[in-house]
Amino acid sequence: MFVLEAKLKFKEFAHKFFHDKAFRTSKITHVTMYYNYIWACAKIVFGIFFNTLYFCLSGIYTILIAFTKRVFHNNFGQVGTRESLKKFLKMAILILVASAIFVMYMSRLFFMEYTYTYSTIMGVAIATFSFTELGIAIGGLVSATKKNHYLMMGIKCCNLSSALIAIVLTQIALLSLPETINASFYNAITGVVLGGLSMLIGVFMIIYYKHTIKTLPEEEIQS
Repeated sequence: MFVLEAKLKFKEFAHKFFHDKAFRTSKITHVTMYYNYIWACAKIVFGIFFNTLYFCLSGIYTILIAFTKRVFHNNFGQVGTRESLKKFLKMAILILVASAIFVMYMSRLFFMEYTYTYSTIMGVAIATFSFTELGIAIGGLVSATKKNHYLMMGIKCCNLSSALIAIVLTQIALLSLPETINASFYNAITGVVLGGLSMLIGVFMIIYYKHTIKTLPEEEIQS
């Protein structure tokens, strides 16, 4: 009886996963959210161990992105409602704050000469995890395309922001290998430009929220 019930539940889950895009995106986001939490903790521990502030701040950014994904996962069933639009605004603020923290730190590299140098094994390992983070972000960006779904749009923006920051981390990891150029200035340019684009994503989301909230039906606003 238990086995039969488990089979039916698995069959129902598989059917929803392959036929319901919002459900599938929610489950994938749920899994990647925990990856973000683990990777964020690893960044912070790595930053403390190697006395590298960048990785600590990058870890904070990743935690905020994980919080953004949690907002989506906990509310993905809401479509076209004022409540879902409020959650969309919350996601926008988290993305904007996370990106601003990232840009503020990366801009410091314009005024100080600091190059991250790790062993080949460590550099390749960091680059591998960064590429994984980039792949997850791009995968989520492609899958979250459902129209008229504020939270789906929010997670798409979240994944785009994550992809931009992952590119910076990947560059830093690759340029940290021994016998490479002094990459402080180049890392600063890439970090500020892509971090700035990530901030613009948050700003766009806030503008979209302010414009869209005015178009909701009067009865929706009063509910």
